[in-house]
Amino acid sequence: MTATERVLEFCKLDQESNSANKKPPTNWPSQGKIIFDNVSMSYSDEDYSALALKNLSFKIEGGHKIGIVGRTGAGKSSLIQVLFRMAKLVHGHIRIDEIDIETIDLDQLRSRISIIPQDPVLFTGTIRYNLDPFHSYDDQQLWSALEEVRQIYICV
Repeated sequence: MTATERVLEFCKLDQESNSANKKPPTNWPSQGKIIFDNVSMSYSDEDYSALALKNLSFKIEGGHKIGIVGRTGAGKSSLIQVLFRMAKLVHGHIRIDEIDIETIDLDQLRSRISIIPQDPVLFTGTIRYNLDPFHSYDDQQLWSALEEVRQIYICV
């Protein structure tokens, strides 16, 4: 019964707004530099609701690999939600390679960035489908990527 109630609650949610229609350059993001500039976020649209993120500023240089760790309620999920524009910013800006993500088409943004989940997951289907679910790459490109990962893994 809980699952049915949850589905009914999802049906009442407002549809995501995609007010931005700018398409980034085809090679974006090319460096991977991420800047959070005075970012605040709330899960509620009410004026005086509590902030999940409050005046958060940091910079991640391109090419760096980071992990987000912290206690329950520290804001790990909130960081990811604002990065993928699943939650609205109350104020502040997030830039990836000097482009404000609020100005980019939502589908373009989400198709060009990714996260590695804590728990590994394989979806139903072939391994090829799991590697490239949108058929964006040919077999040679996938093999090259797998060889690169193999070389990195062997070196570690």
